Amino acid sequence: MGVGVSGIAAVTVLVTDLARSARWYRDVLDLAFIREFAVDDALWGVVLLDTDAKFVFVLQDKGTAPGVQDLRGTRPVVLAAPSRASVENTAERLRGMELSPRGPVTDPDGTFVDVTDPDGIILRFRHVPDEVSLGFQGVSYSTDGSVVGTYDRPRLQMPSRDRS
Repeated sequence: MGVGVSGIAAVTVLVTDLARSARWYRDVLDLAFIREFAVDDALWGVVLLDTDAKFVFVLQDKGTAPGVQDLRGTRPVVLAAPSRASVENTAERLRGMELSPRGPVTDPDGTFVDVTDPDGIILRFRHVPDEVSLGFQGVSYSTDGSVVGTYDRPRLQMPSRDRS
């Protein structure tokens, strides 16, 4: 199944302070600063490259995207970690940077650690073990993010796909 996509090439995050966020993402993810963009001589955004995974983070000044809602508390970016140990090592590294990560946490999909960027956006590092079922499973969380239970019937009512 799928449409021939082999991965994610870029992720764009809207930020309130381009310099502060570029420094934070560069340091937390060990990225290379490879581009910046300006419109009418005003700095608009930067591109940071992950040389190992071959994808980029585009950080865009939030002021250049009128009408965009506040993303504080959301997880628009979830990065794949190769193992549970990798998630644990990332958590330790983030603690060493005095960033107060949440986790590692284990849930029905594997193990993750969250860290919040300077704009309040949550960046998640997640390991999904091979044995995780890719069939439907609902997961209930409490407001603090703890897993409270699972369920096997979707609550979302969607029409069947038209395969014609």
